[in-house]
Amino acid sequence: MRLGAAFGLFPDFRSAIRAALWPTILAAWRAPSLLLRPQALSRLFMFHVWNLFGGGIDENGKDIKRMLITPHAYGIVLDLGAGASLSFSRDKFDWT
Repeated sequence: MRLGAAFGLFPDFRSAIRAALWPTILAAWRAPSLLLRPQALSRLFMFHVWNLFGGGIDENGKDIKRMLITPHAYGIVLDLGAGASLSFSRDKFDWT
C-alpha cells in the first residue's frame, strides 16, 4: 500500500469531525444528560456524519447492490443496513 493511500482517509475524517463535533457538543450543552448516555451521544454524532456522507454512499453502492441482490430477490425486498435506502425504490427498479 502506498503511503499516500494510507493517509487518503484523513480529509474524510476531518470533514466528519467538522460536520458532527460541534452539533454534538451543542446537543450535550443543551441536554447534559447525554453525557451519561454514551450510546445516545454516539448515535447523535453518527447522525451528523451520515448526513454528510450518506447520500454519496447510497448512490455509489447502487450498482453493487443490484448485482448482489437482483439474481436472488423477488417480491418485496427489505434492504437492512446503514443508510437512507435511497438506492432503490419500486418506481426506479423492477424487482420482479
